[in-house]
Amino acid sequence: MTRATKIDIEKAAQLYGEGWRLRPLAEHLGCSFQRLSVHLRRAGVEMRGPANPRAPRLPVGERREAIVAAYRAGTPISRICSAHRTTAPTVRALAELEGLPVAEPRSRLDRDLVRRLFVEEKLSRADIAARTGYCYGTVSTVLRDAGLAHHRRRAGCS
Repeated sequence: MTRATKIDIEKAAQLYGEGWRLRPLAEHLGCSFQRLSVHLRRAGVEMRGPANPRAPRLPVGERREAIVAAYRAGTPISRICSAHRTTAPTVRALAELEGLPVAEPRSRLDRDLVRRLFVEEKLSRADIAARTGYCYGTVSTVLRDAGLAHHRRRAGCS
């Protein structure tokens, strides 16, 4: 980082306003964060600090682009979260910022309903999954957490 590096203050102010933190932004622009801070203050940019809450910490740069590209491609949010070490609300926020349609988070599977379907109606895990629209693994997890292992095997079945 040399002193001769010219800072594009308009671009820096825009990126800072979008939520970039000062240090990563300075590194991106090729200058020190102290110098960037001074230039932004002189340009009248309201700085975040103890008196001003910080902008949400959303991923930036290539990581942000990769998350948005995966969302556009239809990758399930849970896979995006695992691949990019982020959370579902962050993925939804980035998609929303890009103007992409964002589905509401799914509600939890009703444990009482699953218990009733499994115990009273004697439905299999696959049948419960088909009826509720949740995957087999989710149904199995709910049943396991409720202490319901499996239906007893029928007589004559080995």
